Formats: sequence, structure tokens, C-alpha cells
Amino acid sequence: MGNTDNNINHSTETITKELNELKERLSAISEITSEGVFILENGFCLYANSRGCEMLGYSPDEIVGMHATQAVSEEFIELVKHRITNKMEDTFEVKALRKNKSTFFAEVKSRNRFYEDKQALIVVMRDISDYKLSLQNLTESKNKYRTVIENAGDGIIVGDINGHIIEVNKSFLHMTGFSKEELLNQHISVIFSPSSLEGKPLRFDLLQQGETIIIERIICGKSGEDIPVEMNSKKPDKNYFLTIIRDLRERKKAQDDLLRINEELRTARDKAEESDRLKSSFLTNMSHEIRTPMNGIIGFTELLKRQDLSPEIQQDYLNIILSSGQQLLNIINDVLEISKIETGHITLEKVPFDILSMLREIVTFFKPIAQQGNTTLSINTSKCNLAILSGDPAKIQQVLTNLINNSLKFTKNGHVEVGIITRAGETMFYVKDTGIGIPEHYTSTIFDRFTQAEHPGINKQKGTGLGLSICKKLVDIMDGNIWVESTVGQGSTFYFVIPFVMM
Repeated sequence: MGNTDNNINHSTETITKELNELKERLSAISEITSEGVFILENGFCLYANSRGCEMLGYSPDEIVGMHATQAVSEEFIELVKHRITNKMEDTFEVKALRKNKSTFFAEVKSRNRFYEDKQALIVVMRDISDYKLSLQNLTESKNKYRTVIENAGDGIIVGDINGHIIEVNKSFLHMTGFSKEELLNQHISVIFSPSSLEGKPLRFDLLQQGETIIIERIICGKSGEDIPVEMNSKKPDKNYFLTIIRDLRERKKAQDDLLRINEELRTARDKAEESDRLKSSFLTNMSHEIRTPMNGIIGFTELLKRQDLSPEIQQDYLNIILSSGQQLLNIINDVLEISKIETGHITLEKVPFDILSMLREIVTFFKPIAQQGNTTLSINTSKCNLAILSGDPAKIQQVLTNLINNSLKFTKNGHVEVGIITRAGETMFYVKDTGIGIPEHYTSTIFDRFTQAEHPGINKQKGTGLGLSICKKLVDIMDGNIWVESTVGQGSTFYFVIPFVMM
């Protein structure tokens, strides 16, 4: 029996020694770990390593005997009680409570084990506050990134290494009319026409080399609209491409508007300069035109004072004075007429009148003038129904008078025909001559004021250069249209159309 008892005692001592050594190793390991280690019985602390005491701010004497619920913030107390009661072992997160009442996020792992012959809970606690903060910062960064992307004024496309679209913002969708579902996982080439890519191919090779590509392109909207854009593409990461797309439609429109405005300003400036030039030319011309008949009137009046003039010579002088006076009166009438028109001091009448009688009177008046130039003057009413028309006869007569007078000035040994064509709702008049004609490049300015002296190749005639301009103004006032067709050496035909109500 003695040997047996000795063996038992020896074995017990060996086991106790091994347990003590195991505790020492466990204690050593727990002391060097960066995590807090706690041993709990029914939720009360039996042991805590140095790191655990440091994490919670307690000394070893203070923490032993504490209940686990005293080391967590209020909102986690029931959860901890539940887990202890149900001996739960899975990993969970809590907000730990330090002695100084400050808190931190902790990840807790627990295992149910025997400790010194007692059912105990081994708890390992890791401070994850930095991880949580990093995660929060990452989430905030992602949210900021998403906010920036979604609220950017420019379109943004993110593509994978193969050029497939993996992200697109609202601005690009609004710009093109596509939905996100229609673009995601599609190759970026889907937003270009084949012809556009032929002229400007996508340069993934340059992006792979780290280059930034800024280029103007045309992309296709969902409706098929061509959209001019500026694309700024780069590869900020080895796994994706980034493209910022700026809509240039407003810029292009602004540029076009600016070019148009500049062109209008240049045209207005040219017109102003031309107007000044024409006014200067007009004043020079008027000075000459008025001086000529005035000299004739004054000169021949002085000659009439001579007592030795025969009746025949006196009659010739009187005719010259009368002609000069009439010429001066015509000049004054033209100036007054254009002035009345441009200042708006002119009114329209609407009265019935016999158009055929008017034409006969005008032709009768001009026949002596036509005969002086050996020119015949006729009326063509073959396409006129001879109706009584309703309109302003005085203005029609003035336009026809000016046109006939103009044709007779530039037609010698030829023919001038005055015609009328009546149609439903309108009447067309024309004055056709076989005169010297008008060069084509002058037909667009023939109705401008004071242009008579600005037509090389056409013999200078007496007058203000306002006759055709008066015709244009009067026809415009009557809601009509006037134009000329002419061939140099063959003659000219002036047309004007006036809306009339046939009686």
C-alpha cells in the first residue's frame, strides 16, 4: 500500500505541476497578446490580462469580481446578459465602457471552457475603434464620391480594363437620354457612330501608357442626335478607366451666336459706312442736280433782259427756263417723297379705280418724252380682265410713273411696254424696255437710295437716284413685292405685285 500511495501522490504532484505550468504559459501568452483576455464565471470576472485591464481602465484588483455588463454601454447590457445566459459563442460587436465612462467599439469572441474545475467563459476582446473609424471614413468617402459623381455638371463614365461601362452618372444620362440599365456593361463604343470612330478611334493604348487624352468628339444620343462633347480620359487605376464628358452644345451655340452677331455687326457697320458714303454722294449729287437747273433758270432769265432778242429766241429761252424749273421741281418732289415715307407721314387709301384709264393717262403723258428718244410706248392688257380694282391709285400711279420714266431714260431708239396681269387676290404690273440693261451684280442694290451714280457702264442721267427707292418703299407699304430682271444690251423688265380686291 505504501508504494501505491507514493505513486498516487507523485502523479498528483506531476499533474498539479503541469497545470501550474500550463497556467503560467496561458498567463504569459495572455500578457503579451494585443487583445484583452477575460475569464468569466456566470458573467463575473475571475481573471483579466494586463491588456484587458488597460483597455477598460481598471486595475487587476478592481476588475476581478466585476460583472460583464458593467464593462459595456447601456444599450448593450441586455445583449450581454442574453449571451451569457445562453452560453453563446459566436463573435459579436459591442460598445465597451471604460472606468472613466468613455466608450470604444470592441469585437468579442467567447468560448465555454472549464477553468479550475469550474464552467467558465473565456472572452477575447479586441479594440476595433480604429477599424470602425476607417470603415466610417471609407463609407463617408464613398458617399462623398457618389455625391460628387452624381451631382457633377459634366458627364462621367467609369469603364473596366476592357472598356465596358461599369458606372455612369446622372449628368451623362440626362445629356444623352439613355437610362443607366441601357449603358451598364456595354462597351463605351456604343455611344459613338461607326463613322465617328473611323475618324477618331478610341486610344486605349495611350491610356495604358499613362497618358491623359483630351479630345473633342461627337457622341450619339438615344434619339440619334449628334452631341458635340469634350472628352477627358485617363486611367487612374490599373483596373479601370475614367472619362469626363463635357457637353459642348451650349458652347457651340454661343460660338455660333457670337459669330452671327459679329457678322451682323460687321454688316451693320458696312451698311452704316455705305450709308454715310451714299449720303455724301447724294449731297454731292444733289448739289450738282440743283445747281444745274438753277443755273439754267438764272442764266436764261438774265438773257431775257436783253432788248434785241427775237420772239423765237425768247420762246426758246422760256422753254429752257420752264424745263429747268420742272427738273428742279422733280428733284424737290423726290426728296420730299422719300422723307415722308421714311418718317411714316404717309397713309394708304382704299378706293375703287379704273386701272385701264390710269394706264392710258400715264402713257399719254409720257409719249412726247418717248418720241424725243425715238422710242415707242405701248400698253399690254391682254391678261387683264379690265376690272375696277380697290386700292390706292395715287401710289400705283407714282410707282408706274417712276418706272416708265426710268426706262425711257435708258432706252433710245427702242420700245417700252407697260403691262398688267390680274389674278385672284393680286395684280402684277410690269414695265419692259429694250434699253441698255443692268449688270447682274447691280440688280440687288438697284432699289437702294442714291445709287444712280454708283453704276459704272450706265450713262449718267439727270435725277436724284431716289426714283427706284421710292418705288420700293411704296410697294412695301402696300404689302407688295418689286424686282427686276435684266440682261445687259437687251433691256430690263421691272415687276411689282400688289394684293388687290377686285370689285
